Amino acid sequence: MNYWRLKVWIILTVTLAVTAVVIRAIWQIVVIPTPGTMIIFIPLIVALLGVEAVVIYLTLNPSRFRSLPFVVGFTVVLTAGLVAGVTHFVRFILSPEAALPLSKIIGAFVLLSSVSAYFLVLWVAWSLQRPAGKD
Repeated sequence: MNYWRLKVWIILTVTLAVTAVVIRAIWQIVVIPTPGTMIIFIPLIVALLGVEAVVIYLTLNPSRFRSLPFVVGFTVVLTAGLVAGVTHFVRFILSPEAALPLSKIIGAFVLLSSVSAYFLVLWVAWSLQRPAGKD
C-alpha cells in the first residue's frame, strides 16, 4: 500500500509547526540582539531545522534510520537542542523572573528530564548501530 498522502500530511504538519517556532526565534533575535539571546536561539533554530530534516528524511525513507551519517546528524541536532535548553535554564534561574522557589523547582525538573531523555535517545540511536547479537 502506498502511503504518500500520509507522508505528505506528516511532513506538512511538522513543517508548519517548525516554521512557526523558527519565525518566533528569529523575531526574538531581531528584537533583543544580545549575545545571550544568540546563545539560546541560534542552537534552537539549528535544532528545529535539524528536526525538520530528520522528520522529512525518516518519512520519505524510514529504512535509513540505521545509517551512520543519519545517527551522527541526529546526535548533533539533539546536542544543539540540549545546549539551547541548558543555556536557557541557567539564564532563567539567575533572572528575576524565577523569584518563586516553585519556578526553580519546575525548571530543574524540566532540565533533569531533558538531560535524561537526551541520554536515553542517544543510547537507543547508537545501540542500533551495533551488529546484531553483540551486547
